[in-house]
Amino acid sequence: MLKVTSGNSHITLAKQLSQQLNIEYIAADIQKFADEELRIQFTTPLYTDDIIIVQSTSNPANDYLMELLLLVDAVKCAGAQRIIAVMPYFGYSRQDRPSYDYGPISARLIATLLEAAGVDQLITIDLHSSQIEGFFKIGVQNINSIPLFTTSITENQNLVVVSPDIGGINRAQKLSSYLGVDIAIINKIRNTYNKCSMQQLIGNVSGKKCLLIDDIVDTGNTICQATDLLLDKGAVAVEAFITHAVLSEPAISNIMQSRLEKISITNSIVHHHLPRKFKVIGLNSLLAQAIQKINSQLAIS
Repeated sequence: MLKVTSGNSHITLAKQLSQQLNIEYIAADIQKFADEELRIQFTTPLYTDDIIIVQSTSNPANDYLMELLLLVDAVKCAGAQRIIAVMPYFGYSRQDRPSYDYGPISARLIATLLEAAGVDQLITIDLHSSQIEGFFKIGVQNINSIPLFTTSITENQNLVVVSPDIGGINRAQKLSSYLGVDIAIINKIRNTYNKCSMQQLIGNVSGKKCLLIDDIVDTGNTICQATDLLLDKGAVAVEAFITHAVLSEPAISNIMQSRLEKISITNSIVHHHLPRKFKVIGLNSLLAQAIQKINSQLAIS
C-alpha cells in the first residue's frame, strides 16, 4: 500500500499529496536532543508498504538533509518495502563539479548518501544541471516546471523569453518554443569573488515585455541586474519565473526595491508572508502525476 510522510520542510505539501492521491499520510515523530541530534520514530509498522517521503533540502539545508536520511532509515526499520524520495528542491545541486582545488563534488556525495540510506526512486524538480541524474544508480524523475509557469502567461503578444546566463539557454528555449516567441540571452560573468556582472545582451528586447526564467533565485542579484539591463536596453517590463526561491538575505529586499514587475516561484521551498510582488505556484499536481507514474511501474514489477 502506498503511503506518504514528510520531514519538517514540507508537511503541508505532503498532506496535499495525500488528499490528491487518496493515500494515507503518516506523521513522523521528529524530536531533537539537547545536543541537536535528531530522534525520528514511526509509531506504527509499515510492513509491505511503499512510502513516499517529501522533503526539500533547503535552509537549514544540513538539518533537513539529515532529517531525510534518518526518515529513510526509520521507514526501513518500520518494514517499508520501497521508498520514494520526493525532493522538490535538491540542495547542494549547484555544487555539481569541483570549483576549486581539491573541492568535493557535493551533489554526487548527496546522491551516494540517499542511495546508501535506502532510497529506491527519486522525484525532484528542475535540477540545477542534468548531469546530477548521472550521479544516481536508482531511477530519477527530474520534472520540468515550465508547464506550471505557462498557465500564468495569459497572452504571448510582444513577449521575449530571456535567459540570465548561458547555462540557462535550454530552459529558456523550452519556454520560448512553447509560447512561440523569440529568445534573448544575457552574458553573465562571475569574478573570483563570486560577483556577477552583466553587460552583453544577445537578442532584441526593445519595446517588448521580457519573461526572465531561471531555476534558482538566491540573493536576487542576478535577476535584479538582469532587469536593469533589459529595461536599459528598451524593454517595457520584466517578469521573472523562478523554480526554487532560496531567497537568502537580502533577496526579498533586493527584489522589492528592483524594477522587476512580478516574480512567480514554486513552493519547492516554503516561505510565509511574501510581499505581493511574489506569486507562488503549487507543485502538488506535477508531483502527483510523477508519483502515479512510478506507482504504476512498481505495481507492474
